[in-house]
Amino acid sequence: MVNKQKLADRIRDNAQHADNTDKKRKGSKTGLPKSSSSNSYVAPHRHCLVCQIPIALKRDPSICGEGSCIEEYENRQRQRKRWNILLYVAPAIMVGALVLQLMGSA
Repeated sequence: MVNKQKLADRIRDNAQHADNTDKKRKGSKTGLPKSSSSNSYVAPHRHCLVCQIPIALKRDPSICGEGSCIEEYENRQRQRKRWNILLYVAPAIMVGALVLQLMGSA
């Protein structure tokens, strides 16, 4: 187990370090060159939600064109829809059961 004093010191040091780095990075400067003629220029882009490779900004949904990524994205969307339905159906069933129990005992 970490000593409480050591932990408190680490937290203070990290907070102080974060404050110092924030002062250096104020403004809109990101450190990246804005000119495409520079060797370290990075064009504006997004990343595929599945495999994380760079893709164009205009892609919607933001996945690359590979078949495996398309299948994985569709599976994730189906699973997300199921969870959203479950989020509303499960409490409704519990409330309905409670209401039926209260009506049956009255």
